[in-house]
Amino acid sequence: MDNIVDVTGGHGGNAFLVVGQEKTALLDCGMAYCASTLVNNVRQVLKGRLLDYLFISHSHYDHIGAIPYVRSKWPNVKVLGAEHAQRILERQTALQTIRTLGSEAARFYGAYEIGEYDDILLKVDVGISDGDSIELGSMNIRVLKTTGHTQCSLSFLINNEILFASESAGYMSKSGRIYPAFITSSAEALESITLCQTVQPDFIISPHYGLVKQEDMPFYWENCRLAITETQNFVVDAAKKGYSEAQMLVDYERGFRDKECRLEQPLAAFELNARYMIKTVLKENGIETATI
Repeated sequence: MDNIVDVTGGHGGNAFLVVGQEKTALLDCGMAYCASTLVNNVRQVLKGRLLDYLFISHSHYDHIGAIPYVRSKWPNVKVLGAEHAQRILERQTALQTIRTLGSEAARFYGAYEIGEYDDILLKVDVGISDGDSIELGSMNIRVLKTTGHTQCSLSFLINNEILFASESAGYMSKSGRIYPAFITSSAEALESITLCQTVQPDFIISPHYGLVKQEDMPFYWENCRLAITETQNFVVDAAKKGYSEAQMLVDYERGFRDKECRLEQPLAAFELNARYMIKTVLKENGIETATI
């Protein structure tokens, strides 16, 4: 872990710097509001070296919002992400959503506003896919396709030892609880968990949390599965009771958004994820309305 440094700039999204003998790479970069702190953290670790790559796990604002500011400091950095993410960031509607959610997050975390940036900088330069491998010199990053959270979700395995897991597996709270995040497919999320477990990493970096403690490792993947199953069961049971999707959302927020989650994630972001998960479970179970 000596060559992997947590350079997270602020709450809401973490970032890790991988320092190889020849090249350097940033894994995710967090939100726009804390970009200046992120850039300063990276600069201090690099000590004059260039930042060569920025890998993105997926195209959500809390993982990529700082890209324009990273480019401003290191203009030649290559942003690597799934081809699907590349296409998403070509859509003006997606860029506007990222800007809007970034501004809302800034106010939630007390920054009030984000710095000006040009949308043209918020893009993926090179599309990467499952099995691709990037050499940094003494450090290797292998790409794993781990969809379920989004269609563009990727995980990164460093030197076959350290897994930077995508949000498809879920994410850990400071309380130790795993929250599910299967926006596009719970089945694919479960497959992604199995894939991540199969590579048998010595260390796991959980999104929005960081390095998982060794004592939590033996139960981590099973807890990720359990988080998905609990949400699936909640939605199906609520549908049997005749709940509308709006009622499900209210009850889901009440039952699943604990104190730690309230401190760590804006309500709008939680509700957005929960709304999509509810719709996904209903669709996967063939429930066309809120009753079955």
